[in-house]
Amino acid sequence: MNLYGKFLSAPKLRFSSTHVDTNPRRGLRYYGPYDLNFLEMDKVKCIVLSPSLSDGQTLIKGLMEGEGQFKGFEDLFKLPLECIGTTIYNSEKDFNYVLNEIVSKNPDIVYVVLNDRNQNIYSQIKLELLANGIPSQMITIKEIRKTHGRVYTLENLSLATYAKIGGTPWTISTSNKSRLILGISRTKDSQEQYLVGFVVSFTNDGDFLFMRSETPVVEWTEYIERLSKLIEEAIIEYKKGIGNENKRGSIDSIIIHLHKKPGKNEINAIEDGLKCAVQDIPYAIVHLNEYSNFRLFDSSHSSYIPCKGLYVTLSLHESLILLDGRVNNERNKVGMPRILDVRIDKRSTLDVKNFSDIFKQVYDFSFINWRGFNAAAIPVTLNYSKLIAKMVGNLNTVEWNELIIKRKLRDKKWFL
Repeated sequence: MNLYGKFLSAPKLRFSSTHVDTNPRRGLRYYGPYDLNFLEMDKVKCIVLSPSLSDGQTLIKGLMEGEGQFKGFEDLFKLPLECIGTTIYNSEKDFNYVLNEIVSKNPDIVYVVLNDRNQNIYSQIKLELLANGIPSQMITIKEIRKTHGRVYTLENLSLATYAKIGGTPWTISTSNKSRLILGISRTKDSQEQYLVGFVVSFTNDGDFLFMRSETPVVEWTEYIERLSKLIEEAIIEYKKGIGNENKRGSIDSIIIHLHKKPGKNEINAIEDGLKCAVQDIPYAIVHLNEYSNFRLFDSSHSSYIPCKGLYVTLSLHESLILLDGRVNNERNKVGMPRILDVRIDKRSTLDVKNFSDIFKQVYDFSFINWRGFNAAAIPVTLNYSKLIAKMVGNLNTVEWNELIIKRKLRDKKWFL
């Protein structure tokens, strides 16, 4: 059996006023973020929660004034970052009081400086702030006090900050197809008692729209029943622009990205939800398998690592995409590069002539990762699903739907 491959080209990224660039740092500095002209904020109000005043001041000074090649938050995002308070805590016993004080000031984001990565403290603070509709960003004292590489930490914190407050740093420069992308996944809490299903919605160029979720359930059958309704409601919300006129649109096709391998009942539920929400609109159900048994090698190179973007067709419905790999003949990471096995379900109704576009879009979506400028290449639909699943396990709350969906965080990337 002969298999044939080709290399997918890196997409151009779109910034403010339709400007494009292939380098996200350069694009932000020259043009500003994608939504510069329609983000309804004139500044970002932040509060620093820290065990020491000096560490808190070092952090906020670095973010506001910059350090080294990083010239500060405003230089990248053309939006002032204003610190409206620094709160000092001495021990865990102080958290209830200081968090109430922080919530009363209604900041856009809270930077939390921790002595170490204590999961209990992390969950307590994160949960309390999320319950009040406030995203947060955690950082350890060790990261603040290091001098070598701190510039990259500050730069990445700024990027995540802009995304968490509801901003869109950049999107993919692509055609203006009215295509809706839905990322669907499920997870269990840390005690494996409750099952949570959720849907994340994106435009065709990778702009995050909103997240929908259902109240955690115990029974698998109940999850299946609610999944269909969840998809239907997500599509209807996008069509009507409920709560946000800027996020309303027509649809000519729908692409479903599945994080976990679906069972027959899940596929049936997805189809039912699609048919209830839209009539005669073609769709494709795509499974993104990041744990493929396939491996790709380049025998012409001493490292045997192929270049990033290698694309191998296995069949009309299945392809392998190398998300990692050599760039400019170099690779700074160790280990085998990440391979994504992308499979389009044969029950999809979208014309097969569009399948190559779907595979390319999966690759393009791996260039949208706002956790950091050098974050791992992973399609945003898959990445967000994994991050949300991890957050569900860490926070361990059965009030999931009330906490997120019915608060003001549902259209923000609070989970980054």
